[in-house]
Amino acid sequence: MQNPQSRFLTCQGRTIHFLESGDLNRDTVIIWHGVTGTCRDHEDLAVRLSADYHVVCPDSIGCGRSDWTHDKNNDPSLVAYAAIARDLIKQLGLTTVRWIGASKGGGLGIILAHIMTECKISHLVLNDIGPGFPEGMRQAALENIAHPPFYDNFLEFESYVRTMLSKGGLKLSDEKLAHLAHAWCCQTKDGKFTFHFDPALANQFRLHGQDFDLWAHYAEITAPTLLIRAEKSIIPDSDVARMRTQGPKCAVHNRPGGHISLMDDPEEQDVIINFLKN
Repeated sequence: MQNPQSRFLTCQGRTIHFLESGDLNRDTVIIWHGVTGTCRDHEDLAVRLSADYHVVCPDSIGCGRSDWTHDKNNDPSLVAYAAIARDLIKQLGLTTVRWIGASKGGGLGIILAHIMTECKISHLVLNDIGPGFPEGMRQAALENIAHPPFYDNFLEFESYVRTMLSKGGLKLSDEKLAHLAHAWCCQTKDGKFTFHFDPALANQFRLHGQDFDLWAHYAEITAPTLLIRAEKSIIPDSDVARMRTQGPKCAVHNRPGGHISLMDDPEEQDVIINFLKN
């Protein structure tokens, strides 16, 4: 399996889309994107990993080609995500995985590394996410997700994405920006252009405060854990210090930029690959 294959499975009654690449007979790496991303966010990393691993990159419910939320209040929660992830892993026949989680995908990894007994997470990579999440940022995320902007044409949408990512510390080439904007965009019935995700995902921030206090889960993790922390991180210094001394006592790699990362920097990828091979 050279190029990524697009697949769909029904998990917990929801149609979940994922990209699958690499040798099916090799160890598996799951890359799970952030709250409003897609399975294509970390394609460059998936390509490198597929030379040595079987790589699975899902679209979360409410994102990409997966179903939008069925239960708009509860589907956005990490409890629902965990049930879907475990169903997906079971259907793929996996008994051990290496987990790379960006933002919300990292929070999901923290929970699964604690509770999932049927499939061991042998290595956990957290891309700028910890067991906590500042209240002020939660409110800002809620508003941004619940009320996404709309534009008259795609170029206006692409320009907005460029400005948004630049302010967050992510600089992209014109080619990568266009690729990402296409992956993140959808066109409404009235011809407007906006983000692809289900605005009901905001209900995680409104209704599921437990998702932003995962310290009890983190304390029980035994898998080797790597925190990749952004220069403009959402993780307070005090939380990083606590993560270094509790639970898996994570290693920390500092990277430039902000919270959103495509994990496409070769140096950052080398750190991840070396960690996964350890």
